[in-house]
Amino acid sequence: MSIPYLFIDPKQVYDKTIFIRDIDDVRHLSGPLRVRPGDRAYISDNKKSRYMAELTKINKIEAEFIILEKEPIRQKLPQISLFQCVLKKNAMEYAIQKTTEIGVSAIIPVISERTVNSTGDKSLKIKRWQKISDEASKQSKRDFKCRIDKPVMLKDIDTGSFERFFMPYEGESAEGGLALSFSGISRTGRIAYLIGPEGGFSPGEAELLKKNDADLLKLGDNILRAETAAVYFLSVIDFYIRANS
Repeated sequence: MSIPYLFIDPKQVYDKTIFIRDIDDVRHLSGPLRVRPGDRAYISDNKKSRYMAELTKINKIEAEFIILEKEPIRQKLPQISLFQCVLKKNAMEYAIQKTTEIGVSAIIPVISERTVNSTGDKSLKIKRWQKISDEASKQSKRDFKCRIDKPVMLKDIDTGSFERFFMPYEGESAEGGLALSFSGISRTGRIAYLIGPEGGFSPGEAELLKKNDADLLKLGDNILRAETAAVYFLSVIDFYIRANS
């Protein structure tokens, strides 16, 4: 059996004991994972420490672990944020799940000119997206969760708060390929990239981002689905950073 991986608030650590009180986590431990006293789990406090802990007891509302080992955790550098124009349900959830698994630091939903209008409570969507991301963070055994932020309008994106801001774009105003665009990236800065909606960016949006010093680039000859582009670009930049570190 794979060792469970959980996230907690640092306040759930008491001396040598960790209490899991999230109902979904408790149900998952006692249900599908079938953990029993004596079984172990990795537990991250999403701040500064990760623990190897052993289950001592579990009931319907709480699981208690004793700490066996503790080690420090640090954020992976550079921090990479995905500005993802809101997609249709399945595509959006796929992009969130897979980019979280690869290691994106934060996902910011974006409203653009061609974003498909959707009904429903936006706060409930963010809550669901965060839950999907949290599950992907556990599955991939990340030290830190991926954060899902509140949606922003494309025109309000602050590209200047990042060392580099990329915008994959199939239009004529895109310049250069991936290798040229990635040159000069440091491991200490903050990087972001923007992926468009199913209908792509309008020429006006592309010009606005270019004027705001975004790097417009082509991903290749083929036109990718938005959710594919989100995963592909992150994979390439992650490989480039690792290969040049």
